[in-house]
Amino acid sequence: MSEVATHCPYIGLKQNRAIRFSTSTAEHRCYISGDAMDIPVDQASYCLTQFHTQCPLYMGSVASHNRAPASTGAPRKATSRYRDSVVAMPSADAYEASPDVYEEDWASAQRAARRAAASLPRRSGGIPTSVYGLVIGLLVVGAVVYFYAGTLLGPSAPSDAAAVNPTQAAFEPLPTVAPTDAAVLPPMSDTPVPTPPPPATATSAAAVIPPVASPTTPAQPTAAPAQPNPTAPAATTVPATPEAKDMVVRLVYGDASGQLLVPVLRTISVPGKKVATSALAALFTDPRNGLSRILLPDTQILSVAIVDGTAVIDFNKRPTGPGDVRGFAAIALTMYQFDSISKIKFLINGVEMPTENGIPYVKTNLVNLWNPSNLSLAGSTAVTVSFVAANSKHDVSLTKLIDKTVNVAEATARTLLEGPGQYSAALKRVIPESTQLRGIRIENGVVTVDFTQPFASATDKSAVVRTVASTMTTINGIKAVQILVEGAPLSTVWGNDYNKNFERPPVNAE
Repeated sequence: MSEVATHCPYIGLKQNRAIRFSTSTAEHRCYISGDAMDIPVDQASYCLTQFHTQCPLYMGSVASHNRAPASTGAPRKATSRYRDSVVAMPSADAYEASPDVYEEDWASAQRAARRAAASLPRRSGGIPTSVYGLVIGLLVVGAVVYFYAGTLLGPSAPSDAAAVNPTQAAFEPLPTVAPTDAAVLPPMSDTPVPTPPPPATATSAAAVIPPVASPTTPAQPTAAPAQPNPTAPAATTVPATPEAKDMVVRLVYGDASGQLLVPVLRTISVPGKKVATSALAALFTDPRNGLSRILLPDTQILSVAIVDGTAVIDFNKRPTGPGDVRGFAAIALTMYQFDSISKIKFLINGVEMPTENGIPYVKTNLVNLWNPSNLSLAGSTAVTVSFVAANSKHDVSLTKLIDKTVNVAEATARTLLEGPGQYSAALKRVIPESTQLRGIRIENGVVTVDFTQPFASATDKSAVVRTVASTMTTINGIKAVQILVEGAPLSTVWGNDYNKNFERPPVNAE
């Protein structure tokens, strides 16, 4: 060859397995998939011919001996670890003059090439490493684009929207696809009605495409949306019913004769603290044990209020018959047992009712008032004595007005011995009529009453003791009674059961 080439045109063939082409380069390197790989042998000692379309060192093939290497002209540097050695390539004329010498050199170069090729890793039939790198790079880019696209869409965009498969072409617009079972629905929110996410804006990367339902086939949700919990209506506070408790109260009814009032002790149910209202309502119920009701049963209690010690009671009509004052007295005596009540005012449908006989209903112990001498309250002394009802076993008290006296205890004992007087048809005396009072004294709250001998002849001993104790304990300051007969204790004539002081007994306990 007359013309000297600047380099061997067949040294360092560039081959890309994916695109299947080979080109020559001026570098002493072999190319695979665009990545340069140094050839670890001196390429200056030989030149590949045009019949070699692949890198012989990389493929492990050997250069042909049939053709002499083309003239390279000026010496060139070797690559890799032989980079520093310079070997002059022979010209065509020199090769023809001394073929044996150059054939030997050529053979030595081939042996060196085979040794170098043996040290290189064999090319596998699988996918080149660079292809794996390309796929991984695409996945990383897709993830970054997906992340930033989700950020730009705002918080209302679904966080788990299905992404486009990175292996598909990212430069072609994708058709609208129907959601499949593989699509991940966004998590349900806690609000009653979930707000649908806004449609994603298309970007140049086309990395995130939300699933769009087909126009002809509606998308079926994979999970039923949460039904909003109905708001419970505001609870209406209902006041708790006060717990009822049993209490013993005094109620006043009429006796069988229709003349007198009879107090009884009865256990009633009282809700909360409405004891006065409960006691008043009990007066309209049926009495027991031969007593009579003196209040009209169809009367309604509209209200009961206690204001500054005055019980204001409002009825829908008059609670008793015309001219019958016993009903109002029964109500007054029932209400006066409570310390918080000292006066009573009656109303009829809110209108105050005038008092009977002009006498106000003030707190008093006057029950079944008995005034045979027509004495005034101011100029007389009221004493209360107890007798037994003629037609029942109830004790009935009478309040008798007597001439004014300071010896109330003695006057009370003598009135008891006199008997019921005008009420003899309704009451009976249990102390023998001939009994007289021998003496009386009061000491440390105990009154000692000394009767004559006829007292010991009483037949109903229990009723006798009960009437004496009930009568004498109505006197202020008297707590108990000691009974003597002719100056001797009652136990000497009636036995040891009567060897004691007698306190006030309960009045007609039911």
